[in-house]
Amino acid sequence: MKRLAKVEQALEQKLKRAAQRYHKTYPGEMLHFDTKRLPLLAGETRLLPREYLFVAIDDYSRELYAAIWPDKTQTSAAAFLEHVIEECPYTIECA
Repeated sequence: MKRLAKVEQALEQKLKRAAQRYHKTYPGEMLHFDTKRLPLLAGETRLLPREYLFVAIDDYSRELYAAIWPDKTQTSAAAFLEHVIEECPYTIECA
């Protein structure tokens, strides 16, 4: 068991060294965007169209923007990005 504990510690240290962390220095330096298809709620059938959750998170401030759109097209993504740019109180450099 002692040997197993040593192997686990060595693996943990290796993983910690391999993790590349970064820290942004001001708001708006980088935003992460993501989409997720929302699950069906109780009582909904598969015949209903699915909705999509669009999310943007600022890396520095962790400020979150979210919206639900009816589809996952580039038009919806562009409209969401425009909405985020309008609502954001600071300039966004990288998205």
